[in-house]
This record gives sequence, C-alpha cells and structure tokens, in this order.
Amino acid sequence: MRRCRFNVGLGLIFLLMLTSTVWAQGVRVVVVNEFANIRLSPALGATVMDTVSAGFEFNIVTARSGDNQWLRVDYGGAEGWVNIAPLIVLQGDINSLPIADPRSIPYGGFEAPRSGSTTKTGNVAAKATDGVRIRSGPSTAYPTLANINFNQLMTLTGRTASGLWYQVSFEGTLGWVNSTFVAILSGDFTQLPIDGIIADKPPVLGITDEDYFGVLRLMRDRINLAQPSLDTIRAAWADAALTGRAQCNPYPARPSDMSIPVPLMAAFYDVLNPLLNDFNVAMFNVRKAIDLFIEVCNQPGTANPVGQATVIGALETVNLAQTQFDSLRNRLNGLLPPDSGEGQCLLIYNGRSELLPLINISTIYLDEFNRRNYATGYCFDGVANQAIAVQALPLPDANISLFMSVSPLDAPASFLGVARAAQGQRVALGPITLPRTTRYVVILADIAAQDRPEPPQGDFAVLISDVSVSVLTPVLQYDEATGSVIIGTDAGSVVQTTPQPGTQGGTATGAVPSVCPSTAFNCNQLFTCDEARACLAAGNFSLDADNDSVPCEEVLCAGQGTGQ
Repeated sequence: MRRCRFNVGLGLIFLLMLTSTVWAQGVRVVVVNEFANIRLSPALGATVMDTVSAGFEFNIVTARSGDNQWLRVDYGGAEGWVNIAPLIVLQGDINSLPIADPRSIPYGGFEAPRSGSTTKTGNVAAKATDGVRIRSGPSTAYPTLANINFNQLMTLTGRTASGLWYQVSFEGTLGWVNSTFVAILSGDFTQLPIDGIIADKPPVLGITDEDYFGVLRLMRDRINLAQPSLDTIRAAWADAALTGRAQCNPYPARPSDMSIPVPLMAAFYDVLNPLLNDFNVAMFNVRKAIDLFIEVCNQPGTANPVGQATVIGALETVNLAQTQFDSLRNRLNGLLPPDSGEGQCLLIYNGRSELLPLINISTIYLDEFNRRNYATGYCFDGVANQAIAVQALPLPDANISLFMSVSPLDAPASFLGVARAAQGQRVALGPITLPRTTRYVVILADIAAQDRPEPPQGDFAVLISDVSVSVLTPVLQYDEATGSVIIGTDAGSVVQTTPQPGTQGGTATGAVPSVCPSTAFNCNQLFTCDEARACLAAGNFSLDADNDSVPCEEVLCAGQGTGQ
C-alpha cells in the first residue's frame, strides 16, 4: 500500500484584452534602388505582387514588421509589403507605425482586431457569387477563418478604402472577402466604415497546448543561443574599457527578433505578448551593443581608439540585455512544465501542466484531500483491448464526495468514463475496455468542496484492476478490525458507483450484476433499479437530479437510498 501526494491544476488561459489602437499617419517613402519588389507578406520568399522602379513613392504606409525590415504599403488599393533596404523615408517616423504581420497578427492588431468572432451584423446585405474564403485581413496573405458557399448570405460591416475587400459578418465570424465574389442585395456599401468594425474576440485557429509550450521552449532556446553573442560583446567592451582601444576580432552573431503565429498569439495573448515584447527588446539591445562595436572598428585611421563615454554606454546596454535575459528565463521556466522523471508523467490541459505519479495496476495507493488540495490525478500504462476497473474508497471520518474520470493522457478531455458518489461512499468505474496502447490518466476530485461549509478532509484509497480475464471484480474494502484497506471481490461484472442494498461502508456483499442498456436513456426508458444504477455509474448523472447517489428514486429505486 503506497501513499501519493500529487495535485492537479487544470485551468483556462483565454482572456484577451481589447482596446483601441492609434494608427500612425503621414509616413512616405521612395524607392532609391534600381527596383523594389512588392510582396504579399513580409518575407523574402513571399509571392511578388509587382515590381516598381527607382523614384516610385509610397504615399500610404500603414504598418511595419516586427523586425523593422518591412513596411506595409497601399499599392493600387491592395495591401503589400516592401523591404526597407531599397527605400528612403521622405516623411514621418516609421518607428511610430504599428507592428503588423499577416502571418502572425490579425488585421488591426490584437488590441483592435478587425477579424475574429462577433455578434454584430451590418446594414448592407449581400450574397456570395462563388465559393469564397473569409480571411483575417484584406489580403490573400492572411489565414482563412471560414468559407462561404455559392449564394450564401452575409452582411457587410466594413471595407478597404479602395473597395477591393469587404469586411463581412457570417454566422458569427468577422473577416474579409474579396469584393469580386460578392453581390450586394441591399444597402449602400460606400457608407461602410473604412477598415471595418472591431471583433468581439481575435481569431483563434486550431491551437494546441503543445504549440503553446513549444513556443515557450523556442523562446528560451533562442535566448540561450543569443547568450554567447552577449558574452562575446561584453568581453570586447570590457577589454576596450581597460585598453582604450577596440580589439576588432570577428564580430559575434547578431540575434534576430521573434514572431508568434496568429492562432497561438490570439489564444494566449495575455501571456505571450509581454514575453514577446520583452524578448525583442532584449535582442535589440544585444544588436545595439554589437553594432556600436562594429561602428567603432570601422572608423577611419588605425588602432581603433574608444572614448570612455562610449564604453560606459555600451556596457550599460550589455548589462541591460543580460538583466532582460535573466528575467525572461525566470518567467519562461515558471511557465514551462517540468521534465517528467522516472515514475512520473506530464499532464497538459488548457495551458496548464502537472506532474503526476505513474502507478501500477493491482496496487493500492493512499492519498488525501484537505483545504488546499481537493483534486488529484494518477497515470498508468494500458494496452489496447485491456479491460480495467478503477475505484476509490474514502476512509472512515473522511467528509469527501468523490468524482472520478478516466481518459487518455494525451487527450484528457476525451473521457472513457466518469462516475461520482455520495459523501463517504466508494466511487468506481468499469469494466472499461481501453481503446489503444498508451498512457492513461485517472482524475479524482471532491465534488462538494465548493459547496460544503467545512473544507475537504480525509484519506482515501485508489485501486486500478485488470479485469480482462477475471470472473470476480476486486473491490476496495475497509477492515475495521485491522484499520487497513483490503481487496475483496464482487461477483458482479459491473462495479457499481454506490453500494447496493446489503452493503455498508463500501463493502460489497454479492451485488447482482447489471448492465446499462444506454447512457442516453432516461428513467422512463429503463426497466429496473439495477439498470438505473449501472447507467448512473456509466456517467448518466441526469438520472440523479438531487445528487444523493440514488437514481430514478421516484420511478425505479424508491426506498432504496442509503440507510434504507
């Protein structure tokens, strides 16, 4: 008999702050190289929309990329991206432009997203003249949010200045469609607001917990990869402080900024956005220290003298970057799940993680609930088509009412079975036939912890049994004579959620076997109290409206409650 002390923390991270954003205006740039490509998205490998020659001016510049290497421009009413290398700024400050990227940020930004979910509809009615994609922004570079079929109806809520793209509200989705595939049925589209309305929530596209933890690990790895560059440039500036001259050895690598895909950023915005901002600022400071050293080394003359003021400023930048690296590492380590060791498994659910003990089948484990801990979990290795039974027995004087679920560890919300029991009663599930060979998780919780005046308190025993070839089902029992938990047997093939008449304190004495014909049946569709009990054990809690662990007591199980 073993005692486990592990707790499960399952929660949700889906709070997105929506505020207005201020768009910078008045930025103008001109092409000074022989030509410049206008691309669909801010990347060298992206599709080229068109090419313009030297002297071409972009008079509407609306955003910049996160690495400050690309500008979003209006080109013939369409959205395009131009690299800053062949450009000169004629007017305005590009650093005042909002950061945007069709691959990672919804149109309008996360503060005022112009795509996502909405409850609003527009005053202009329209229909699709062909199958058309709803995108998260007015360009084919943005991800697809939904599809509208031929002749399906929608309402228009906004437009681009050129009218080439409409913002639409379609079955709760707010997004952008090409106006070529839209026929207006009623209303004046010229009165639609340019850039559209703000969504209730930004778009979320099929993210997973592994994606979330993956980007946290990537950010931590990127910091560790940039650390040698920071160490090298620190040593170079420290040497310059001592000698008054720069030793211009090969320069360290300049670390780059990082971007996060739009679905992931949308779902975990409140966590990832501050981390991403601080990460990019830290990398900027590393690059600043390196670039300043390169500038010193490329001054005319010999010996590369360095003034003390320059050295002090550079070392302050280096120290600031190191402080930012250390802070980011601490925050990332606090968010990332620990590595599971031998005898443990890692449960991940809704952005939270917990290490659980790996327990053995046919071994009794003792655990407890108290005012701090009223949920716990265990994992075990199962084989395809193996039949198992799982049960937990509160010990005497425990005031807990147990809820139990069994599911695959990699899909903890895909329950193979759930059950609950009244205060002090044994809760059990089984037999459950495991669908595949993998690791499984058992979750136990005190379902009355939030409603009961006193806090949960008491020990309980847990047992997983292999009943694939067993005629008798092992049953947890408390032996008052020895004060210990023992394994008895139940002649039934189904372990009941609550003891049948003739049992006491979770000790089964030959319950009659019964099978639930369907967990979708109500009390009027069942024939016996035993069937109702089996269906309650299988998870049909609607049969027990008053939560006293006696199902269908006004129809089938009258007078068969505990104590009768």
